[in-house]
Amino acid sequence: MKTFKNTLLLLTMAVLPAFCFAQPEICKVTFTGKQPTIKDFARAYCSQFENDSYERDALAEFKKGNSNVRTAGGCIDCVVDTKNGYVSYTTTNIDGDSETMEMCYWNCDNKNEKIVAVNRISTAMGFDESFLTFYRYNVKTKTMRLIEAPFDRDPDAIDLIDQEKADKATVDMVLNSRNEDSNKYQPSFRLPCTGKDITYRMADQNAIPKEFQKECKLIWDGNGFCPLE
Repeated sequence: MKTFKNTLLLLTMAVLPAFCFAQPEICKVTFTGKQPTIKDFARAYCSQFENDSYERDALAEFKKGNSNVRTAGGCIDCVVDTKNGYVSYTTTNIDGDSETMEMCYWNCDNKNEKIVAVNRISTAMGFDESFLTFYRYNVKTKTMRLIEAPFDRDPDAIDLIDQEKADKATVDMVLNSRNEDSNKYQPSFRLPCTGKDITYRMADQNAIPKEFQKECKLIWDGNGFCPLE
């Protein structure tokens, strides 16, 4: 089983992880029928990577469909839900560390575009670090183009603290954290298996007392997302 890759979560940090630079900028989508499915978007994205990559392994499992397989090195779990437009691929090693890639898409209100999301989640650091990227698919050109996150505003660690319950020392600790120390406080995203909204919570659920934490949502508005206040 391949070594798990450590990807950083921060959406706006100055030094981006190697994973960010590896993202293909344009993916051509081929499909049969009237509209592409999530499997078509997954194939367009994953096929851009090298043959021995995690993405190619995911694509091979997506082609097989739903599965849960135990191996000598751990286990593989794959979900392919064409109806709801969602796929995920998770590998877990014998030590319990896991890496996940999940994808889904949304139909834009203008009917000429779709937003496709790719979320990578790693537990190698002891918490759920995630790196979320987006593509805008054009119906006429049949291409996915890498875009900035279509957020009304970027989610931040402070969003995940219930400030009515948390004490000042905890809030200050989170806000004053820097560099790698801050990763465990940052948002860890989950794409919707059903519905349209992205959920996010603190990457390390043990970083601060659970009663001080809260789970948040990014609400789909037809072209992007805005946080549920």
